[in-house]
Amino acid sequence: MAAELATGAAADGGELRRFLIGFVGLTLLSGLTIGMNKVLGTLLGLHLHVSNLELAVISSAESVAMALGTLPAGRLLAQGDPRRWYGGVSLALAGLFCALPWLPGWHWVALAMFVVGLCISVRIVAMSTVFLIRLPELGQARAGWYRGTLMLGIQFAGPLTGNYLIAHLGLHAGFLVSGAAFAALALLGWQVLPAQPVRRESQPGAPAALRSLLRLPEVRLTYAFEILASFTASSVGVFSLLLAIRELHWPRQHAVWLMAAQGLAYVGVLLFLGRAVLGSPARARIYAAAHGAIMLALLLFGAWPHSLAYLAAALLLGAGLGVNNLVNTDRIARAPVDKARVSAHLTLFGMAGGSAGALLAGRLADGIGLRTVFLLWLLPWAAAWLVFHLPTTRKTS
Repeated sequence: MAAELATGAAADGGELRRFLIGFVGLTLLSGLTIGMNKVLGTLLGLHLHVSNLELAVISSAESVAMALGTLPAGRLLAQGDPRRWYGGVSLALAGLFCALPWLPGWHWVALAMFVVGLCISVRIVAMSTVFLIRLPELGQARAGWYRGTLMLGIQFAGPLTGNYLIAHLGLHAGFLVSGAAFAALALLGWQVLPAQPVRRESQPGAPAALRSLLRLPEVRLTYAFEILASFTASSVGVFSLLLAIRELHWPRQHAVWLMAAQGLAYVGVLLFLGRAVLGSPARARIYAAAHGAIMLALLLFGAWPHSLAYLAAALLLGAGLGVNNLVNTDRIARAPVDKARVSAHLTLFGMAGGSAGALLAGRLADGIGLRTVFLLWLLPWAAAWLVFHLPTTRKTS
């Protein structure tokens, strides 16, 4: 009997290990493809000679569609086979990215990116929900692996890969490689994801309505800074490339390193500093300092057009956003709230904030200039810092 139990436990452990390896590989390739496509999309816009606003529309179309598709995707996945949905939308994305560089104008590119966003919303909900279901078996020590691995691909490996493909193969070939990557993801997802519908149980008695959730200070704080973070990250992600190219006259392949530096700092914090930040007695001050680092990064981007300043700004922004996400995630995990509902809110708010940030930055940049936009973005951060951090600082001093 004991031998049978030991054999069963070993088999379960082997299955869990195979799932983890496959899931991490799926997540990394998925993030790499998304990050690569951000570079491809931005450079395709430049190739079409679009304005700042038109480039912002192309960039934000995907985020708007992802926000609109998140809740319907959850309902679809709760009733159907996630492998089929994941594989189907991945193959659709493969076809779309093969066709994108041959579209006749930026309007068609923006429409295609909207369809891309709808497809990606299904993929994100499928992967995040499967990971949450398996997390009790994986252990809380691996709770940051999904987002950390995804961001490693999106913000570091993806931009560098996109840059390499364009430099050596050209823009059109880069999109064809991206399409092939989505086809590979369809096959890998079929092996990794479960066949049964994915469901998340809510906590009985936990507040779920938005109005009830906003009565909790920890929820208000988290929502405010997650929206600000998405708003800022989308603006910097789209327009820091243009700043480096236009203000510093960097070659396009060098400008991508700003995105890579920001992504590396973000992922480094997320994967390696969680215990140090969350277990520190000075956690509140570290959180406030992280938001100060984000403001300093915006100041450097707006006020000091110098290579070292832009590189330092990218690193400060990535580290600040990483600490922001760590603390916010831990705070919500400990709060007595419906985790599924809060996760849905954070996803929607993040995408809405990202879309608004890119669109507003593009609109304003045509009138007041990109550097002034980054300085303007200091105002909401300073207001949030005064509202949420200044009272805490006074209490502890």
